[in-house]
Amino acid sequence: MTTTARYDRVQVILHWIIAAIIFFMIALGLYMVELPKQSELPPGEESVRAFYFLLHKSMGITVAMLILLRVVWRLTHKAPPLPDTISKWQQRTAGAVHGLLYAVMLAMPITGYMQSIFSKYDTKFWGIVLPRVADADKATRENFSEIHEILAFLFITIIVIHIVAAVKHRIAGTGITERMSLKRD
Repeated sequence: MTTTARYDRVQVILHWIIAAIIFFMIALGLYMVELPKQSELPPGEESVRAFYFLLHKSMGITVAMLILLRVVWRLTHKAPPLPDTISKWQQRTAGAVHGLLYAVMLAMPITGYMQSIFSKYDTKFWGIVLPRVADADKATRENFSEIHEILAFLFITIIVIHIVAAVKHRIAGTGITERMSLKRD
């Protein structure tokens, strides 16, 4: 029996923590944008929208830091090679999908932060008000908001492709999914 080359423990843990946060943030993002604004509610009712936006922003900054750590770690620690049984086109496709995942994982928090700094509201990180680095600008905020939204749906698409490929390889027994497994032999 041959053993499958694996990612190191740090990469595996970062992968699953980041994945869990991203899944939560996607769900939260889709939920919170549908909540009514304070101005849309009857007098006397209070919107919870701000709470969820602040949570989303804090988690976004947190996951951005983890993603940067993951990128640095990945640049200094090689990925295990794909088995020779995987065709060259699948290897190239996997490389492209992973490249897109990293690009969008970096672009999402950047566009979210840019959207936030051009807002009329303070940007808070777990309750700590971050320094204002730009004046509020509705048009710029809306541009970054639109980019952030488009990236979110692109991100969801890429994640689905990534998961479908992982399930396909798991069912086919290629050993690829074991590379990112928390379970060790």
